[in-house]
Amino acid sequence: MPRSATVLAVKKLWRSAADIEDGTTGDFVGEVNLLGKLRHRNIVRLLGFLYNDKNMMIVYEFMLNGNLGDAIHGKNAAGRLLVDWVSRFNIALGVAHGLAYLHHDCHPPVIHRDIKSNNILLDANLDARIADFGLARMMARKKETVSMVAGSYGYIAPEYGYTLQVDEKIDIYSYGVVLLELLTGRRPLDPEFGESVDIVGWVRKKIRDNISLEEALDPNVGNCRYVQEEMLLVLQIALLCTTKLPKDRPSMRDVISMLGEAKPRRKSNSNEENTSRGGLAEKQPSVFSASPVNDLL
Repeated sequence: MPRSATVLAVKKLWRSAADIEDGTTGDFVGEVNLLGKLRHRNIVRLLGFLYNDKNMMIVYEFMLNGNLGDAIHGKNAAGRLLVDWVSRFNIALGVAHGLAYLHHDCHPPVIHRDIKSNNILLDANLDARIADFGLARMMARKKETVSMVAGSYGYIAPEYGYTLQVDEKIDIYSYGVVLLELLTGRRPLDPEFGESVDIVGWVRKKIRDNISLEEALDPNVGNCRYVQEEMLLVLQIALLCTTKLPKDRPSMRDVISMLGEAKPRRKSNSNEENTSRGGLAEKQPSVFSASPVNDLL
C-alpha cells in the first residue's frame, strides 16, 4: 500500500578530517542515545539516524514554524503569529513542561545545558518542542562538575562560569532568559542595554531606577492594560528564575504552578456582550493574591 509523503527534518553534523581519522563522534552518540529515551510532547521526537565513516545525520519530526528565536525576532512567518500574548504564554508553558519532565521525571535527571530560543522549535499549532541535546547530560549525582563551560552567551547562569557545576538551576536560569525574550521581544544581548549588560541586567536596572516595567514589554503584544498586567505576572517569574543565587531559583515544577496562577484570563461571551452594551465587567481578583512572587517587585 503506498504511503503518504512525510516531511522530515535532518540535522547533519560536520566532521573534520581529524575527527574522521580518529573515529571521533563528538556529541552525536550522546545526543542519539539520550533522545532515543525521551518521550514527551514538548521535546522533539527522534525518528532515526545515519552514521558511517563520512556522515552523521539525525532525523527528527519536522517543525513547520521553525525556531522560537526567529519567530520572536521576525525572521520567519511564525513571527506574525506571535503577536498575541496567549500564544507566547502557551509556548512558555510548553517549554516549562518539557524541562520539568527532564528534571523531575527522568532518572537520572537530564540537564539540557543549552536552553535558548533557537533551540525551541514550533510545530504547526505553535506548540513548543525542546531540541538540540548535543550538550545535555544525565546527572547521575548532584552537583557534577565539567571541564569547561558549555552553552550560549546571554543564557548562561552566572555561577556556571566559575563553579563548572551542572545542575537543574542552570537550565532554570536559561529558561528565565527565554521568558524575558518572549516578554520584551528583545535578544538576550543588545547594544542598547549598555556595555557588558544583558537582558537580565537591563530589566533589573529598570527596577533599581524605579522605571515602569511596562516600558520593557514588547509593544507588539502588550498593547492594552489587562494584557500588560498578565505579562507583568510572568515577568516576575522570569526574574525569580534569573536570580543570581541558584538556591533562590524555583524548580520547574514550581514554575509550572506559578504559570498556572498567571494564565491569561479569557473573557466569557457574556462579559464581552456586557461590555459591548456599555456595561462594566466584574473586576477580576488578582491571580497572584497568594503567590510567593507577589512581593518580588
